[in-house]
Formats: sequence, C-alpha cells, structure tokens
Amino acid sequence: MHAELTTDGGFAAIPGLARPVVLDEHDLSPEDSAEFARLVAAARDEASAPGPRAAKPVPDGRTYRIDIEGGDALRLQAADPSIPPAFAALMNFMKGHGHR
Repeated sequence: MHAELTTDGGFAAIPGLARPVVLDEHDLSPEDSAEFARLVAAARDEASAPGPRAAKPVPDGRTYRIDIEGGDALRLQAADPSIPPAFAALMNFMKGHGHR
C-alpha cells in the first residue's frame, strides 16, 4: 500500500507544504505496517458511514487529501475545522512515518 497526504490552503505559505507526505508500507516495520493498514481501514469505514453534515469551511483553513493506492484505490478528504477522528489519526501517522 502506498499513500500520499496533500495539504492545501492556510493563511501563509509554508515552504514544503505543497509537497505531499509520502508513505509506503514497505518502508515500515511489520508492526507499523499493520497499524497503517488498521488506520486506513478505520478511515475508509468512517468516510462511508453516514454522519452529520460537514461544518462550513473556515477562511484560510486547510484542506487535506489522502490518496491510497494498492488494493482498492481510495481518496479521503477533510477540511478545517472538522476533521474526522479516524482521518486525523491516519494523517498524524503519515506525518510521523512518511517523508516529503
């Protein structure tokens, strides 16, 4: 499985923000690879579950997109101020284990 996290928007341009965070499961330990798969599954389930309407986007808020390849292709999206918990957990894992 291969994933890319792209961040857009925000108040001020931050160098390097436009480049996606890339994470490939082959670069992870077996334990981290299992955790990555669990987080992807949770985010997928969360995205397909009915839920409350998304909050109105905030001025200068950021939007986030996670594209996942391998198996079934998946695109997950969220925006400030209402980032779903499973999406946030996957995004934080990618930031901690991926690279730009």
